[in-house]
Amino acid sequence: MRTPDYWKCIEEECQDDKRYNYKGLCRSCTQYDDNGKVVEAVSRVKIHKDGTPYKQVENTRKAVTLQDFKDFRRQNRRLTHKQVEALKAAQAHTVAQAQQDMPEDVSDMPIDTDVMPIGESLGEEE
Repeated sequence: MRTPDYWKCIEEECQDDKRYNYKGLCRSCTQYDDNGKVVEAVSRVKIHKDGTPYKQVENTRKAVTLQDFKDFRRQNRRLTHKQVEALKAAQAHTVAQAQQDMPEDVSDMPIDTDVMPIGESLGEEE
């Protein structure tokens, strides 16, 4: 549930210390002419329950541009049927190529058991 908003005049010479539940003009600080029309308006300021002025948080979100919208749409588009078939054909070709390069029987290949101890150099010492 949302906390209620409070409003108060924060002018230094204001005699009105009351906290209001609605926004408006401070009656004691606003200057009126003889006909009752506002000459100089002094608005109330939003405050917290303890009386400190409310600081409005700035909007940190970036405005969405046309280019951002287009990039998002391009990124999330679906492939056409022709594109899907071409992708499958390319994957099948690469799988077939990898199987041709691989020897059929790997168990006949000799295993290199010569392990070089750590710190042994590859070349002759000088």
